[in-house]
Amino acid sequence: MRSTPLYVCCVALSIFSVLCGCATPGQAPRAEPPSAEVFVIGGIHQDHERAKLYTYARMGELVKLIKPDVLCVEVLPENLTNGTDKGMPWDFKRSMVPNAREMGIPIVGVDWWNDVEGERWQALQHQAFNDPSFAPEVTLYGNMFEQLGQYFRERDFAEINSDEVTALWKTKNAFKYQLFRRKPEYHFIVDFEMHRNAEILANVERVLTRYPGKRVLVALGIDHKYALEDALRQRGVRVLTVSEVLAKWQVPVSQP
Repeated sequence: MRSTPLYVCCVALSIFSVLCGCATPGQAPRAEPPSAEVFVIGGIHQDHERAKLYTYARMGELVKLIKPDVLCVEVLPENLTNGTDKGMPWDFKRSMVPNAREMGIPIVGVDWWNDVEGERWQALQHQAFNDPSFAPEVTLYGNMFEQLGQYFRERDFAEINSDEVTALWKTKNAFKYQLFRRKPEYHFIVDFEMHRNAEILANVERVLTRYPGKRVLVALGIDHKYALEDALRQRGVRVLTVSEVLAKWQVPVSQP
């Protein structure tokens, strides 16, 4: 009887493995998504100083109300480990992190930065936003940014971190990326920001693996919120909306 060629057997085994969710010989089994629940809360940086409700003190209050098992913060892991907190935005440094430390909540830095690339990114952004060929679009982008800033100063964390506002922020960045993709010299701006978001995602995933089944609060600049949420959901992670946090974690909110 004629034997079946080896490559046919391998192909059949691969197809069977995919259908069954198994790994082929020599491959690691498919990892299950972490079972932790995640809530991503966006800080608004300097706008906290002008906010009527979403203040630095409010950020500190929220960590007490949410009571996470783990707090992930926008800061380089090494700067959290060495105790300097260097580079941590005031959104979290002023009140949220001190309160978490007082409560004994584990805090993990999840940011990424490269000084050389960061300086290039900042210089190119300045150049792009002053590029005469982009003037109408830059004006439109600036108006969107200012309108969001005004809204942030009037509303509390539930409205600012809602799915609707997150979608607006995502659209604003999509507009910016489409604009900067027009010229090759500005592609680095987009690539750098996407790279940073990918590194933040990887750091958060390591936290979820380390703390399975836990309640994880991720606090970072609101500019990163939509990207992290989308990526985590694509990986099967349970990312809670504001409404779910209010109901499931029983977090009271201020009324504007």
